[in-house]
Amino acid sequence: MSYEEQHICDFGLHQGEAYTKLPASFLNWMVGNNHEKSALAEQELQRRQLAATGKLNFQDDIKIE
Repeated sequence: MSYEEQHICDFGLHQGEAYTKLPASFLNWMVGNNHEKSALAEQELQRRQLAATGKLNFQDDIKIE
């Protein structure tokens, strides 16, 4: 199963959409509000940053269990 298939938003306006397709503003809202799935949102934001810049600015690694 691919990363995209494993991580699907299961609530709200974006229910059923892959985290890779969610707007950055929605992901940032999740992180800023300490949503129960904010770790997934932060992981996706980091993935995008790495894809765009080739490097991460975050010091901490996030593990999703």
